[in-house]
Amino acid sequence: MQDDPSKIWVKACNERFAGETEQYFNAQSLRDLAENLSSFPKSNSDEIIFEVGEVGSSYGHCFLKFYCIDSAGHTAVFISVSDGESNSAKFTVQFEVLSLDMFVSSINFALKSGNGVSELIGINAYTQNI
Repeated sequence: MQDDPSKIWVKACNERFAGETEQYFNAQSLRDLAENLSSFPKSNSDEIIFEVGEVGSSYGHCFLKFYCIDSAGHTAVFISVSDGESNSAKFTVQFEVLSLDMFVSSINFALKSGNGVSELIGINAYTQNI
């Protein structure tokens, strides 16, 4: 059962854009994402990429790139999703480390229980300076 395909729905938005896709994937790839994100960022040049599906596929596509946006270690995720039709969205969401920790915990809980919702809560870009 561990290698059976699982289905995820990725819904993402910022102040101006939104997109969603549903994808089948091997749960191990989600475990790997959670494990990698649990120690992110290790340095200002650290990047973690999660990709499901293929660009232009009739089944949709999901691409997430977690990275640091500056030398102070502020973090963001670049999101690119498509639904397999003609709909797609690309944008960036900044987030804080505490939000990432809660996101990773919710992924791990969903993997153990077989279902769940994992949410990475972003922040407005201007709040980084407060």
